[in-house]
Amino acid sequence: MMKQLLFFVFLGMLTACRHESDILPNATSLAGEVVGTYQTNFFLDPSCAAIPSDKMPFAKVEAESDSAVTLIYTRQYPNRETRRLEHIKLNRQADAVQFNMADSSIGLLQTDRMFMDNGMEKQGKVLRLTMQNSPEAVLFFTGYKQ
Repeated sequence: MMKQLLFFVFLGMLTACRHESDILPNATSLAGEVVGTYQTNFFLDPSCAAIPSDKMPFAKVEAESDSAVTLIYTRQYPNRETRRLEHIKLNRQADAVQFNMADSSIGLLQTDRMFMDNGMEKQGKVLRLTMQNSPEAVLFFTGYKQ
C-alpha cells in the first residue's frame, strides 16, 4: 500500500513540474504560429515594383507571450527605417490570425496563394498589415513567411 502511494506521489510530482511550458510560447500557441520573418516582392505588393530586389521591405514577428507579439518592420529603400510595434494582441479567426493594437485591427495572417520572387504561385502564410497613426506614419505591408 505504501509503495502504491509513493508511486502516485512521484508520478504527480513529475507531471506537475513542467513550469517551463507555462512561460515560453509553444508551437501550438497563436504566437508560435505567427513568429518568423515575412518578405515581400513586387508580385505581392505592386508599390514595390521600383525597389531593387535586395532592398525589399520585410517584417519580423517575435513572441512576447502566447497571445502577444512584437512586430519589427524594416524598410531599406530609399533610406533605412525600422519601426517596432510592441504588445500586439493576437486573436484566432475562422481561417486566420488577426493582429490587434489599441483595440483596432492592424493586420491578418492567413493561408492564401502567394507569388514567390520568381513569379511561381503556391499556397503559404501571407501577412497583410495596414496601419495609419498619422498622415506621415503609414504602414502598409504584404508579405509571405520565409
